[in-house]
Amino acid sequence: MIKISKYSVLVLPLVFAANTALGAGFGLYEFSARGNAMGGAVLAGEAEPASIALNPALITDLKGSQVQAGSTFVTARARVAYNGETTDPKHAFWALPNFFYTQQINDKLFTGIGIFERFGLSNTYEDKTWAGAKNIYDVGLTSVSVQPTVAYKVTDRLSAAAGLEVMYFKFQEKKMAEIKPYPGLYDTKIDADGVGVSPMLALAYKANEKVNFGASFRFRTKEAMTGTSNSTFPALNSDVRGDVTMPAQLAMGVSYKPIDDLLVEFNWTNIFWSSFDSIDIDFKDTNVATSDKKEWKDTYRIGFGAEYKLTPKIRLRGSYIYDKSPVNNDYMDVMVPVDNRHLIGTGAGFDLGKNYTLDLSYTYLIGTSLGGHTPIKIGDNASDIDSISYSNGSGQLAGISIRHSF
Repeated sequence: MIKISKYSVLVLPLVFAANTALGAGFGLYEFSARGNAMGGAVLAGEAEPASIALNPALITDLKGSQVQAGSTFVTARARVAYNGETTDPKHAFWALPNFFYTQQINDKLFTGIGIFERFGLSNTYEDKTWAGAKNIYDVGLTSVSVQPTVAYKVTDRLSAAAGLEVMYFKFQEKKMAEIKPYPGLYDTKIDADGVGVSPMLALAYKANEKVNFGASFRFRTKEAMTGTSNSTFPALNSDVRGDVTMPAQLAMGVSYKPIDDLLVEFNWTNIFWSSFDSIDIDFKDTNVATSDKKEWKDTYRIGFGAEYKLTPKIRLRGSYIYDKSPVNNDYMDVMVPVDNRHLIGTGAGFDLGKNYTLDLSYTYLIGTSLGGHTPIKIGDNASDIDSISYSNGSGQLAGISIRHSF
């Protein structure tokens, strides 16, 4: 088969509307305004319907029927240099909506469903003549995850849960493809979509009145995709198929109440990004195939959150997150132009009466710089190197959630 140099096809999930990659790699963790304000450190302490997305074992604390809906609104920016030529992705705005519902069946059994996004990416480089346009000049990844969940109260202290995540995703990529040994660049677009399914398991344990523990595990998911390619290089006008493996995740948290009105929590999440080693695409109607190595590394995300009950109707929150990037600087591209992230969050919760609550959050994201290169494989015999660097990464996130119990 002909190998097309550097044909990066990054298929990664997320969002009802296109969004930037906010978590390291292209993960998203914005499932509720309270969770945002707590830095994602909501695996062990107080439950909310959005616990379905992080630790559904907690929903055994939710009585009756409860519904929660909201969105996080995002703006972000970065700077990329490709072979010394610098540009900024288009500054844009995204929304990440979510919805959760829980139902108590009896004293032991609880069910729920969540609709949310766990991965996502959107970047546009408006100048097709920029050197990096041969790597990519536009990418959009949208998806919806639907997770039905069952939770069971094993004892008064221990709860367990299981869920099944069904993830639909849609992917679009545009680049000025460099096709060796043919001269020139060829404007090429791929549109594809698919569905992946994976289970998740969770536990919650109340050690005593002050200390709680929580943990959840999401299995890796192989996402298969089919779609079409349109290009000014005729051989690439074809149906396409390919796959990518989403990483498994292990999350653990511990909460502590030093006084009745104060809750603090620490959360550690391991993301097994090493499963994301390459993207392979077959052009079904031609003799062309592509393989784009990523060789990402397993990594982690740490969150600290605090919640203080100021009055019976108002709660104040604050947080810090360190989110370590999985990107291998020997296999860089311009699709995810930010390295490690620091996120500082704040927010508040309000009891509105009549079983309604309102949560608001604001988070500021700071991305660190990274430099490296991308090897360009041409068949099995040659390799070129293009230099890439990321800098000036930053973002702002504003969240809102409304919850009702009945």
